[in-house]
Amino acid sequence: MKIFRFFACLLIAVMLGTTVAGIGGGVAFAAVSLIPKGVPAGALSAELIPEVWTKEFIKRFNHIDQGTFLEGISDYSAMVRDGNIIHLIDFGCDPDVLVNNKEYPIPVQDMTNVDKTLTLDKLQTKATPVSDDVVNDVKAEFMPAVIDAHRIQLEEYRLDKAIYNFAPSKNADKTPVLTTTGGKETLADGTRLRFSREDVVSLKLKFDQLQVPAAGRRLVLCPKHVADLLMVDQAFAQQYYNYSTGAIAKMYGFDIYEFVNMPKYTSAGNKKAYGASAASGDQEASVAFHVSRVSKATGGRKQYLSRAETDPLYQRNLYNVREYFLALPKKDEAIAAIYSGVKSA
Repeated sequence: MKIFRFFACLLIAVMLGTTVAGIGGGVAFAAVSLIPKGVPAGALSAELIPEVWTKEFIKRFNHIDQGTFLEGISDYSAMVRDGNIIHLIDFGCDPDVLVNNKEYPIPVQDMTNVDKTLTLDKLQTKATPVSDDVVNDVKAEFMPAVIDAHRIQLEEYRLDKAIYNFAPSKNADKTPVLTTTGGKETLADGTRLRFSREDVVSLKLKFDQLQVPAAGRRLVLCPKHVADLLMVDQAFAQQYYNYSTGAIAKMYGFDIYEFVNMPKYTSAGNKKAYGASAASGDQEASVAFHVSRVSKATGGRKQYLSRAETDPLYQRNLYNVREYFLALPKKDEAIAAIYSGVKSA
């Protein structure tokens, strides 16, 4: 019975192929799926039962579309030279003002200028192999997909490292690190205190006391703090629902952004190492900064590709990328962080 069904299906396939030969005999393979299971090995050649590939690449999720908090900050890419180092001058003194002065000569006030050196990180992706066997079997455009994957990885690293570098290492006079207070809502996540508008007001006061200019203040919220505001703040929820650009809203002088991969702080308020796993008591933080006090730069970028034609042993293509990048505060001031506080025992 199986053999009879097999020949019947094969006949249908041949008839279909003949009928539509003028517009592509490949339609005959539409009937191949009807071939019953259990056909003896070798009964049909590989040409008659080809593997069917969709040529669709299932790519992992990425968060590069949430990186607009970098837009508009100082970009020194055009100043990067050999060595991938940028030199800035820290103008270390503001002249005193004399009021109704009657004494001459006017006093001389020295200024101490400091060379601020910014060194770009060298970023290199691991090489991705694409063998000729895979290319021939799948017949898909592998290399564009591989190149795109390397680009996305570099872009994600740039964003992740940028927001990490913009966060102060610990609380200091010019780089405040605060904890949430819970606002009108007492508890949110176990013993974690909610992030609220009251916390934004506290952050605003710190920036005001440091005389940080009002224009150019940015606050990048971590996912938990966004969730806190969405749960209890109707005005924020409405703005969040309607936003279509990187900036969600403006709150008490801060342009509000969100980002998914934020730096972590210990319960003592110390920033953890980049990429470190969270331990008990650690909390993600939201980060604030003034656009004039942070910087970014992209240096040389080079792509590396070896073709399968030059690899007789493995017959594979290899691709990777080298790039230089930095995103750092120009000076340790006008940057801040706020992480979730906890209920006292």
